[in-house]
Amino acid sequence: MLNRFLDQFVHAAGTRAVFGEPVVLPYATVVPVAKVIWGVGAGFGGGGRTQAPDKADATGSGGGYGGGARAYPVGVLDIRPKRTRFITTPSATRQVLLGVVLGVALTQLLKLSSK
Repeated sequence: MLNRFLDQFVHAAGTRAVFGEPVVLPYATVVPVAKVIWGVGAGFGGGGRTQAPDKADATGSGGGYGGGARAYPVGVLDIRPKRTRFITTPSATRQVLLGVVLGVALTQLLKLSSK
């Protein structure tokens, strides 16, 4: 049962499941590339005799498993008859930082030009 869960989990969290199949064109094939991070965990319990006088004797058991995944686009492979190249996807963090830097620079320029 756990093996089936892991097989389904890995398949569901793969690049193809998240970003799609490669695109085949007459002149090129474009393959999405992603960074996929996933983790799984499992736990099992036990039980035994209850020592409290007001509780009935009991035994217990338990178990479970689960996981999570996150996928980030990294880029694409551009495969052509005479060359193959990797084209990176711009990082959202880079874009935000660039926006902040440009905003600060523009504000400073506007302050200087208004004097």
